[in-house]
Amino acid sequence: MGWRQGLQQRARQGIPSLLEVDALLQAHGVLAALPGARIAPGLVRFQLAAITCEGLQRRGLDWLREARHGRGALAGEVPRYRPWKAGAAALSEIGIDGLPAEWPEHATVFGCSSIDQRHWLLLLPERAQLWLGWKG
Repeated sequence: MGWRQGLQQRARQGIPSLLEVDALLQAHGVLAALPGARIAPGLVRFQLAAITCEGLQRRGLDWLREARHGRGALAGEVPRYRPWKAGAAALSEIGIDGLPAEWPEHATVFGCSSIDQRHWLLLLPERAQLWLGWKG
C-alpha cells in the first residue's frame, strides 16, 4: 500500500459513516489560505460524494445530527464529535476566522471538533469538500 492509500485509509477512519467521500483530493497546504487557520499536523481534503451533498443541501444541520462518531480507530480511538455548527460558529469551532474573500458570503459551511479537540471536520457542500484535521 502506498503512502497516499495509507493516509486515505487512516483519515477515513475519523470521518463519521454518514459522510461519504469519493476521493482524497489533497493532504496539507490549501487550508492555510483561510484567515486565522491553524494548520494541524494531519490535514486532508476529500471530495464529498453526491449523496452527502444532497443530504446537506436538503436538511443541513438536521441531516448532520447523526454524523457524530468516526467509523474506525484513529490513533487508537474512535473520534466522537461535538454537535455540528453552521456558518461563522462552525469556523470558530475549528479556529478559522472566516472564508477567503473570493468565496460568496452565503456559502454554506458546517464544522465540528471532537470531544477531546484532537480532530475536527469542515464541510463545504457547495464545493463538495470535506476537510479533516487532527493533532499528532
